[in-house]
Amino acid sequence: MNRKPAVEESIQSRERAKLQSVSIDMTGMRRLNVRPTLSAYVVNLWDRRHFILTDARLRAFRTAKSYRLWRFWLLAQPLLDAAMYGFIFGFLLRTSRGIDNFLGYLVLGVTFFGLLTGWVNGGTSLLQTSKNLMQAFAFPRAAIVLSQSLRYMIDNIPSLIVGVLFALAAHWQEPVAWTIVWVIPLTVLMWIFGTGLMFIVARITGFIPDAKVLINLAVRAWFFSSGVFFSLDRFAHTPTLYNIFQFNPGYLFLDAVRDSVIYASSPTLSTWIYLLSWSLGTFAVGFVFFWRAEARYVNVRH
Repeated sequence: MNRKPAVEESIQSRERAKLQSVSIDMTGMRRLNVRPTLSAYVVNLWDRRHFILTDARLRAFRTAKSYRLWRFWLLAQPLLDAAMYGFIFGFLLRTSRGIDNFLGYLVLGVTFFGLLTGWVNGGTSLLQTSKNLMQAFAFPRAAIVLSQSLRYMIDNIPSLIVGVLFALAAHWQEPVAWTIVWVIPLTVLMWIFGTGLMFIVARITGFIPDAKVLINLAVRAWFFSSGVFFSLDRFAHTPTLYNIFQFNPGYLFLDAVRDSVIYASSPTLSTWIYLLSWSLGTFAVGFVFFWRAEARYVNVRH
């Protein structure tokens, strides 16, 4: 009568012995909440460069492709935005006065400044949407930002081309100047600058979701203070305000693009130095700021 409990106890003891004898190979396993040194972090990112590029390329146009006429809207969206702002500010508020080729001026402003603000807005929920990925795998979280930044750049290339072509068409009586080639390095500098902003915004909103409201207000104020649909020459009689506007990198990027495309003028050396300093400085500050919280990204808030 007592043999059954004895047999069960023997089986349980053998199972416990098996569990105790199981060994787990921890080789290659890494903790998720560890911040490596900055140099090691950069090396890890470089090792994953192919993943970053491939992920950005495969995800490109994914949002646009959810529409049946996605190719049409991809090209028409910047022109429709420019038409709306042109009617409100150019026709109703008369901000077009004193601006040569206002249509081209406006379209370039809307498309290229939209590129800058897109990087900022794209970083506001980036870590929240990637939380499951960050909690499952150990990898440099900056790869998420870089991939998203490249994807956004690829998404907007057609819009930028349409904006440039429209600006040229609106001024068709003038020949196309060679200075238009400066748009390419200017766009690259904008990508570097925008990626730095995305690093900063991604970390802040990852831990303080309410900051999204303040960031949206800041982006709106930046839009209206960057000369997207008006010339800053109207503030020339107010030197203090005029100098503040000229310190704005958003305005300087737009001014350099417009000079290159519409007015056949190359950006000055001081402009290049200024934009290069803003771009590299913002990227460096944003990257280090993001890296310093590397160990805490597994705890981002929804």
